[in-house]
Amino acid sequence: MILDLTVIDEHELYPTEKTGPAVQGTLLYKVGNQTEFEGAYITTTERMIMNVDMNGESYKRVFSYQDIVKAYIEKEALFLEFPEGMGKIAMVNVTKGNSEAFIEFVSSKLQS
Repeated sequence: MILDLTVIDEHELYPTEKTGPAVQGTLLYKVGNQTEFEGAYITTTERMIMNVDMNGESYKRVFSYQDIVKAYIEKEALFLEFPEGMGKIAMVNVTKGNSEAFIEFVSSKLQS
């Protein structure tokens, strides 16, 4: 059974923060010998949270919208592009959420 990685506890949010669109799918990112991880991106009004199932253990990383260069869809993959040195992360096989709504929300945050 695949966990719903798009859910975060209310206590993890700042008092004035609200959640936005979230997506879950397969993240293509190399860690050791493994290149595919079940993961989710959860947007909020303040930041974006990446929640990944690392072999049964939850791993969370928080990104400021200032840390994201671009969010886009190309050849059925959702991409987040980061500054030089960090590269980009692809998400394929989106199983939860709406990729277009996610991209639109993140893009609006990058412009503000």
